Amino acid sequence: MTATARRDAASRVRALRSPIARTPRLELVLPHRRYAGEVVRLLNDRSVVRWTLRIPFPYRAADATAFYARWRKGWRAATNLPLLIVRRADGRLVGGFGLHRVDPEHRSAEVGYWIGRPFRRQGYGREALEAVTRLAFRRLGLYRLEARVFPGNAASSALLLAAGFRYEGRLRAAVRKGGRPRDELVYGRLRDDPVRSSRRAVGRRASAGGPPVAPTK
Repeated sequence: MTATARRDAASRVRALRSPIARTPRLELVLPHRRYAGEVVRLLNDRSVVRWTLRIPFPYRAADATAFYARWRKGWRAATNLPLLIVRRADGRLVGGFGLHRVDPEHRSAEVGYWIGRPFRRQGYGREALEAVTRLAFRRLGLYRLEARVFPGNAASSALLLAAGFRYEGRLRAAVRKGGRPRDELVYGRLRDDPVRSSRRAVGRRASAGGPPVAPTK
């Protein structure tokens, strides 16, 4: 990929302005310090930390400050696009989303997300995921999206399948969490893939438990 092409791809990311995307119930916005208190409150939850890779527990205000510093660095490099999910009806923070490891040469990125405990099982995760998928394919020109989920997080697997992602395999001891090796389940979606969700499979997997969370990088 030429330097000009890389600059063009990066400019697409940096040109985005809040709200990045709207759905009937949600807005996806760039991180802002006015949401810091809500971010701390929702992430200071073991059910989120259990299924994510690098979110610490307890989650404190200093962690939110460090997050803002990281996202600005990633934003400038156009390798990371973190977003907050805000409910349009009342402006409350619902969760977070992100496109990580944005690779303009291979036109790919990794999806990470979390939904706060009070807002689960209301369809917000799928609504936001579909909006981010459209953004990635249509506005950023990406061709492949990938998500990695810890085994046992059935709700997150169900969410990805419902949004047209396909299960692609298991990476053994792919990461370390808490000093221990952990496997990851890989889901992928290509821009040209037809969306084939199975309501029966989604319902069965979601009922097994676990919040809709994919490891955030």
